[in-house]
Amino acid sequence: MNAVTTFSPSGNMGADIADIADFIHSRPSVPEPIVDRRQYRTIWISDVHLGTRGCNAGMLNDFLDHVDSETMYLVGDMIDGWRLKKKFYWPDAHNDVLWRLLKRAKRGTRVVYIPGNHDEVFRQYSGLD
Repeated sequence: MNAVTTFSPSGNMGADIADIADFIHSRPSVPEPIVDRRQYRTIWISDVHLGTRGCNAGMLNDFLDHVDSETMYLVGDMIDGWRLKKKFYWPDAHNDVLWRLLKRAKRGTRVVYIPGNHDEVFRQYSGLD
C-alpha cells in the first residue's frame, strides 16, 4: 500500500505550490538502485499527471532507474494542478518521481521543463514567460 501525504490545500494555488515544494525539499533522499543504465542522448516525458490516482508513478520511477540521458524534456502535464486544486492526492511514489528528476539535474542532466495546460500554474517558474 502506498503512503499518501496528508495535505490540506488552502485554495491559493501559489501558496499550495510553495507548501508542496517545502515538503519535497524536506524529504530524505530516495535511494537509487545500482543498475547499469541504458544511455540516451535525449529522453522525452509527457502527460504524467502527478497528483492523480491514474498516474503510474511506479512505472516511471522504474524507467528512470534504468535510463540516463544528456537531456531530459518534461513536456506538459507533469503535475495535474487542476486535479490537485479540486482534491489533493500525493502518494510517496509521486514525490519519488520528483526526487529522481531533481537528482538527474544535480548530476548534470539538462532538464527542460515545458508546462502544459494542467500544470500551467508552474509556468512562472519555467522561464517561458
